[in-house]
Amino acid sequence: MLQDSAKKQIERIKELASLQYSINEIQVRELIKLVSNLFRQLLLEVGYDGRQITRVTTKFRDAGRRSAPWKPASSKVPGRPQDGANGNRINRWLMDKNHKFYAGEVTATLVEIKYYLQALSMTGAPPLPDEPLKSAFGWILEHKIEPGAYLDPIQLVPINLNDVLRDARTIQSGHIIPLDRKGRHEPKNAFLMLPTSNQLQGNQTAEELFELMQAILRRREQNRR
Repeated sequence: MLQDSAKKQIERIKELASLQYSINEIQVRELIKLVSNLFRQLLLEVGYDGRQITRVTTKFRDAGRRSAPWKPASSKVPGRPQDGANGNRINRWLMDKNHKFYAGEVTATLVEIKYYLQALSMTGAPPLPDEPLKSAFGWILEHKIEPGAYLDPIQLVPINLNDVLRDARTIQSGHIIPLDRKGRHEPKNAFLMLPTSNQLQGNQTAEELFELMQAILRRREQNRR
């Protein structure tokens, strides 16, 4: 049975989700807070340790709103990368708009929200306590928010949230069109994926990878004849 406070939070999430891409900076800040709180509450309720959850939420924060390392080292401590403006990570919207890691605050935050939704759609995820909420983010996802609905975008295999919580390195953030190839850090291009998928893709677009794999299979088949 949901408490009244939890019901209000879920109703507000659905209200904000209905804004879709017209959501503004103030509203998206509220939405990420609500979604991350819901994620934590659901996992605590099924017995996960708070430290495990924090490791995953930190990973989402670093892969979503914050940039990848953008400086080789701290300007204060030579040779040591540090967080912050003088270090190796920064909020993406504070970067030059021409930088490959740049994304506006709304866009970067929506990417992070998408990561939470993908995690809640992995195998082993706790089910959402509200049926309409499962479909409230159809504009950012291609599936409902329910356990097992999300597949690695390269290998099309399920990702187990239990594995992710045991070791956050089980997943990585990837882009279907790499940022080095003029891809953007935006919801339609950003996905959680298995490290092997990220390694396979490398600096290719997903489409280029699939074409390469098909060509390899064709050549191997011809070689057997």
